[in-house]
Amino acid sequence: MPFTLFSLPPFPSLVHHNPPPLQFKPFTSLHHLRLKYPTTLTTVSAIGADGKYYPDPSDDDPPEAPEDSMHGVNKFQQIQRQAAKAKRQQEELFIKEQSIFVNALADVEDAPDNPLVSDNDNSGDDLFGEIDKAIALKRKEFVKQGLLKPNPPKNSTLVESEVENVDELEPEEVVDLEEIDGLSGLAEIDESDEEKSDFEVSDDMGKGEFSDLSSFDIDFDEFGKTKPRIVEPKFRMSLAELLDESRVVPVSVYGDLEVGISGVQHDSRLVESGDLFVCCVGRKTDGHLYLSEADKRGAVAVVASKEIDIEETLGCKALVIVEDTNAVLAVLAASFYRHPSKSMSLIGITGTNGKTTTSYLIKAMYEAMGLRTGMLSTVGYYIYGDNKLESPHTTPDAVLVQKLMAKMVHNGTEALVMETSSHGLALGRCDEVDFDIAVFTNLTRDHLDFHGTEEEYRDAKAKLFARMVDPARHRKIVNIDDPNAAFFLAQGNPDVPIVTFAMENKSADVHPLKFQLSLFETQVLVNTPQGILEISSGLLGRHNIYNILAAVAVGIAVGAPLEDIVKGIEEVDAVPGRCELIDEEQAFGVIVDYAHTPDALSRLLDYVRELGPRRVITVFGCAGESDRGKRPIMAKIATDKSDVTILTSDNPKTEDPLDILDDMLAGVGWTMQDYLKYGENDYYPPLPNGHRLFLHDIRRVAVRCAVAMGEEGDIVVVAGKGHETYQIEGDKKEFFDDREECREALQYVDELHQAGIDTSEFPWRLPESH
Repeated sequence: MPFTLFSLPPFPSLVHHNPPPLQFKPFTSLHHLRLKYPTTLTTVSAIGADGKYYPDPSDDDPPEAPEDSMHGVNKFQQIQRQAAKAKRQQEELFIKEQSIFVNALADVEDAPDNPLVSDNDNSGDDLFGEIDKAIALKRKEFVKQGLLKPNPPKNSTLVESEVENVDELEPEEVVDLEEIDGLSGLAEIDESDEEKSDFEVSDDMGKGEFSDLSSFDIDFDEFGKTKPRIVEPKFRMSLAELLDESRVVPVSVYGDLEVGISGVQHDSRLVESGDLFVCCVGRKTDGHLYLSEADKRGAVAVVASKEIDIEETLGCKALVIVEDTNAVLAVLAASFYRHPSKSMSLIGITGTNGKTTTSYLIKAMYEAMGLRTGMLSTVGYYIYGDNKLESPHTTPDAVLVQKLMAKMVHNGTEALVMETSSHGLALGRCDEVDFDIAVFTNLTRDHLDFHGTEEEYRDAKAKLFARMVDPARHRKIVNIDDPNAAFFLAQGNPDVPIVTFAMENKSADVHPLKFQLSLFETQVLVNTPQGILEISSGLLGRHNIYNILAAVAVGIAVGAPLEDIVKGIEEVDAVPGRCELIDEEQAFGVIVDYAHTPDALSRLLDYVRELGPRRVITVFGCAGESDRGKRPIMAKIATDKSDVTILTSDNPKTEDPLDILDDMLAGVGWTMQDYLKYGENDYYPPLPNGHRLFLHDIRRVAVRCAVAMGEEGDIVVVAGKGHETYQIEGDKKEFFDDREECREALQYVDELHQAGIDTSEFPWRLPESH
């Protein structure tokens, strides 16, 4: 019975009394009654006893007219009226959202002039083929109305000629292709070679009814849901127009400024035909060195800060020299994509911890208000709703952020929640993003390898609040429990409205009156200027109460209905890799979390300790080529707040993992040499506080060791990666997911336990076969 002692009772007002289920009497079919009590039909005769015929007077009555339940309108007329009403509503919807309909069909090929041609191409009942035909015909209507330009289908003769020119497959390739088809379920099976199947289709079944059994492989969770089509917008303008729109003043210009630009790019690897290539100077490399690669990929114009000879290039027709390419990149991108941030409500979130979870909460709250809401966060980029793209960085670069926002606006997104990292703010990635609301979560030590000092790190974060200057439009949301709150509040215009939140400071506008924590649920009673909210959330831990309060404060700032605030927050059951529970029906808890800073790790372990576990077993590592100063600090926090700590690797990159572990051991006064000496005797002494410390440079082994040590009532914490699905060692980036590793470890250890092997004592090593 795992974790029963950790669960806390719910608030009295949250207890619901369910009415008893309705009970029905057993139903006896009429067919059953007829079989049980057979009857003989008797004919009623109108012949009297004297043999004369006596008719029934009712026989002469006229037949009764049936009751007019349709009010003079027959069934056919009713259907006609319903169809007319539906058509009228469809026309009104089209007029209202005409731009969306037109853009959705912009790239679709026109229907052929002769419909019989397309009908002959597709034999059989093809539902999706019929849908495609209907879409093509609708596009043809738009072309006739002048709403779209013609887009004729590709010439089939060209396709056939291309196929004829393809070389014949080698025998080995034919075998490989057959194997692939067989694995895909596409290979035809010869009936003569097929053994008799256990399942035979009877002749009663219609032909083809079971011809494709793969059609029964249905995802019932997605059944009935239609995923909206995301349309990719297309932009084009001349280089002269772009310079004029962006108000960039060049030092000098060469070539044809009327050349057409179809994209802006600063990464030569991503350049496409028709793009403008901006040669930015980075910390490790210089974009001017990659002009030839950008030229080969189709760049038609270049913006540089150094003199370049474009005559040696293949396709570059224009060169613009500016003083600083990094300074003009954001404004060029924003101007090219028509300043999309001005068409949405933007919420920017900054701080060391809590940005991602707070983003999810605010997004859900805005969607509860009926707004299409996008999100740019560490975990993913969302156009709106569940339409997700993978995200390589917390804040995308200056070009990508404008491109993503333009895509959102084009697809009807009305609001955007965006994590603003210190890197993104310091490097100018957000310079042309028009924020409406700034949210500050907290500030602790992080990224000092990039910023140098804590003051520079804080100043970079504060750039978001410096933009809050318009009292009519802008809002500041600040956690006043944080010591840096006053600094952030002082940024920008002091007249901009402020909404504060806190857990400890009861003078905050938004603060908790009462809360309860458990391993499965967080319940909190929140006081706001508009009333008291009762929230039950699947997000776990005290630190998540801060995130909930931040989202509530944003809702109060924009005047959201209280019921929408609660509904939106309660919609978020979990955030990937954020205090995520791993459940394989084991007798102890396993939590995976992204905590990779001293403060985040400390908060996480405090929450776990509040649950009252028998032991806390923690696995974590520190990244290579990153802030070395936090390594001993985090090791000290982990060993102070965990009964057992296992230090390991976490993206060591080009650093030696043992050197990183040596830095971490300094937090408890040990060195790697000390640890190796203890290992010679196969005994690792307890720390002065009685807690135990072990290490292993292979993360997979460390996770399995921690899981193997877990017993009933324990909680195993695997921190550092969270949602990340990779491990970087040297120049290699390989798949690695802490959540999957925990699941595999739990299954493997369960097999060992069933075999009678005790794994609770460390050291626990993997057999050579694993």
